[in-house]
Amino acid sequence: MASANSMAGPGDDLSAGEASSLEGQPPWDLIALLTLAFIVFGWMALAVSYNPSHGAQFAFESFHTVALHQFQTLPWDRFLHEMHTTYGPAFYALVGSLHLPTEGVRAVGLVMHLVSTMVLLQVGLQIGAPWQRAALLSAAFFVSPFQFGPALWGHPDALATLLMMLGLGATMLTGRGTHRSVSIALLPMTVLVHQAGAAVVAASCLDDLRLKRHADMAIKLVVTSAMLYLLYRVWDGFTPPSLQTATRINTRAFLMAFTLLALGLHAWDRLNTRTRWLVLLARFALLWPLFTLVYALSSPFAGGGFVFSRLDVLEAGMFPVNLASPALMALVVAWCWRSLRGYRLSTAQITLCAAVLATGDALYLKDVDLFFWPLLLMRLVRWGALRPSVRDALMRSAVVWTLVSLSLATLSYSQL
Repeated sequence: MASANSMAGPGDDLSAGEASSLEGQPPWDLIALLTLAFIVFGWMALAVSYNPSHGAQFAFESFHTVALHQFQTLPWDRFLHEMHTTYGPAFYALVGSLHLPTEGVRAVGLVMHLVSTMVLLQVGLQIGAPWQRAALLSAAFFVSPFQFGPALWGHPDALATLLMMLGLGATMLTGRGTHRSVSIALLPMTVLVHQAGAAVVAASCLDDLRLKRHADMAIKLVVTSAMLYLLYRVWDGFTPPSLQTATRINTRAFLMAFTLLALGLHAWDRLNTRTRWLVLLARFALLWPLFTLVYALSSPFAGGGFVFSRLDVLEAGMFPVNLASPALMALVVAWCWRSLRGYRLSTAQITLCAAVLATGDALYLKDVDLFFWPLLLMRLVRWGALRPSVRDALMRSAVVWTLVSLSLATLSYSQL
């Protein structure tokens, strides 16, 4: 990625649309073939009921189909208060009004996922990435098990991700004026689908503030505030009354989410290759005791936890506190330290999303993945055309993230 001296340069406050010209037009026939491949692969996966993230089918049959049935059979007021889900009502109202069979609901989710993939592909091309890299980035997103699985099984996440992709890609894919304002307003609408989308809105507003896009920030804040206020008035909270529980912060979840997002977004940062081993060891020695203390004071998860939960099980009965999981997270943060300090805005955005993920008793990789792609897209829009090294590093990180996610899904970590 960019060197430390270039982080605060004057180009940092330029919009990506004012960057250098693109590296040539892509071969659109090959792009069309790639799109066709996505459609065929998705249709085949739909036909065989492919379940890449293991829990996607269970959640669809246990929660989302129930909520869809409630929307179709209950009056609107009763539906809003008896929703058998922690998501917002927008997805169920949109899809439920179509009165589709189960396969139709799943097909709609798949179409939404395909559109999100095309948005990401177009952004990659707009920032001047070689078409091969842009195609690889879109393929990594399309086959990501924690994006493809929920989309394939009709989860609201597919619509939430689509709104995020459209809202964040608006600065690249639309011009100025009314069309751009409408596109930007799509991002705050995410909270009516998935309330956690408010963290993505807040993260994007930090970008707007730094780049002096005050009108964009105002639109997002006004629309998001209105949507959250509407939900709160209807539910007397931010989740349906039938499933409301006391909100509490789980610092263990915060550490995990922060570590994974930092690793995913900074894994290929060139700054880390310049860190001396003694410096890395000193940072780790300072962070490990702190992480161990925070981890020990946190409540165990009711579900999820990925590799960290497995490490905790292996240590059960051997030590008074968990040591391996805090050590692994401290090592990651120590390794990414220069990047986290150099890209302070990025670190603030990661912190915001991790804080939202820390408000529950369970944490699955699907939850982290929902934030990874919007944060990645923000960075591509902001730096992609200005800094080719950053652009290429982020694209490599996305591919590695998907490969790791596929490995964890195959090993059934999502069922912990």
